[in-house]
Amino acid sequence: MIAAGLVAGALILKDREPSDRAGTCQAWTQTRQTLRSIPALPQGWNWSTPNIDNYIRIQNAPVGKALEVFEPEITAEPADVALAARDYLAARRHQMQSLIDHTYVPADGVAVDTALGNLNRLCGFGDSGRPV
Repeated sequence: MIAAGLVAGALILKDREPSDRAGTCQAWTQTRQTLRSIPALPQGWNWSTPNIDNYIRIQNAPVGKALEVFEPEITAEPADVALAARDYLAARRHQMQSLIDHTYVPADGVAVDTALGNLNRLCGFGDSGRPV
């Protein structure tokens, strides 16, 4: 079901008129959909949560793959979008590693949320996550 939605989204985006933000933002649109389909860690989790390391691995594997697929699609121009995309990748990868290392602190999540918000804004996504 999710794969069908991603394919349908890709087909819709493929026929759009090119714009100055199309490369990175088009790739981000598809990546965002993938990331949003990955289950979050359990509500209220902590390091004592049973199987937390397994939950982290289950989350990090598809997130890491999605980031690997997205990264080569980042275009050099416009530079602000490219920078925002690379900032998001760095913040998210740091968060993933801090979860594995059990060094995660709320500031890691804030850094991801800030980078995510900036990338979404530059790519035309509003607070609701829908294109504006």
